[in-house]
Amino acid sequence: MSKGSVLLVVSDDEAREALHRYFTTGGYTVLTAVSNEEALTAMRRWLPQAAIIDLDAPGLDAAALCGEIRASPRTRHVHLTLLTPQARRDDRLLALSSGADEFMTKPVDAEELGLRLRNALRRAEYQNLVDPITGLPGPRLVEEQLRVLLRRSDEWALIRSSLRGFKAFNAAYGFLAGEEVLRFAAQVFWQTVEQLGGHDDFLGHAGGDNFVIITALDRAAALRAALSERFDAGVRAHYSFREREQGYMIVKAAGGADERVPLMTLHVQLVTSAQGPFYDIMELTQGG
Repeated sequence: MSKGSVLLVVSDDEAREALHRYFTTGGYTVLTAVSNEEALTAMRRWLPQAAIIDLDAPGLDAAALCGEIRASPRTRHVHLTLLTPQARRDDRLLALSSGADEFMTKPVDAEELGLRLRNALRRAEYQNLVDPITGLPGPRLVEEQLRVLLRRSDEWALIRSSLRGFKAFNAAYGFLAGEEVLRFAAQVFWQTVEQLGGHDDFLGHAGGDNFVIITALDRAAALRAALSERFDAGVRAHYSFREREQGYMIVKAAGGADERVPLMTLHVQLVTSAQGPFYDIMELTQGG
């Protein structure tokens, strides 16, 4: 199981390969980019938990890149480390003012960088900033975005989703198989948002088998339909051949009798600004 995903935005081939090798060996999923455009595309498509950005890379505007990452609800939680050519005060101020969490002076000690990253991801997990299974923004960031939603005066849509049948599947197959289903669901969500959503759409894992998307009203219907279709079709691969053929699992009920449990499906609910006004988060997250 991957410890997390890291985006390397480093133009120097030798340095990039060395860091790629170090983090891959350490159990991380590693993505690479050499330009602002490539980095932003990777951010939106793969949602890494951390990015390491070379401040001095030719053709790269590191400060602008950090600013764009911080401006988007989908990526503002990502831990950003800037690599600076030397420990000058101007470099330190630029690194921090651009939205980076920390900086390191080149040449970089890969082991120190790895330990810093490990500690940062642990803190994010502890603070509920990032879900450790799916890598999506976690409950704390979901709540933060819902509070922002309460203050908005424009049109918006909130898509709330849960996995029907997940508890029965988890009990029958075990928590490791359950985690694989959650990762599959997260993949369906982020790929669908990437294809049909907007760059400013928010996607989060609210805990358990609950996911949320905040999007524009005119994109909500297409997202909702695609999510259900893609999840319901793909989740069948997590069951046995026999269960796929018959369309249900057989589990033991409380009294010991066999009980048929349907295969998992995605339960999707839509809340829109037109249904408001809303005065607290409970109104947004309950009912339906």
